[in-house]
Amino acid sequence: MEEENHSEIAEFNRLMSAIQAESASLKKVILTEDEATEKAKILSEFDGTVQAQVFGTLNHLIQYQMNGWKELINDEEDGDDR
Repeated sequence: MEEENHSEIAEFNRLMSAIQAESASLKKVILTEDEATEKAKILSEFDGTVQAQVFGTLNHLIQYQMNGWKELINDEEDGDDR
């Protein structure tokens, strides 16, 4: 009976060690609430920046298209900046 208790205690200790090792590795993967909030903030700011850049680029393309961009490019290629 006592030998059985020792083997159960040893098994329990082995399982507890395995659980502690797994929980330590999970801490590296799971974000805290503050980390998740900061990550969401960074992603939101990045998304806003990209959207602004896309809008600006499209706006510039529209302006070039409306103002004869082909002529502007052709003038530069012909060397009219004499």
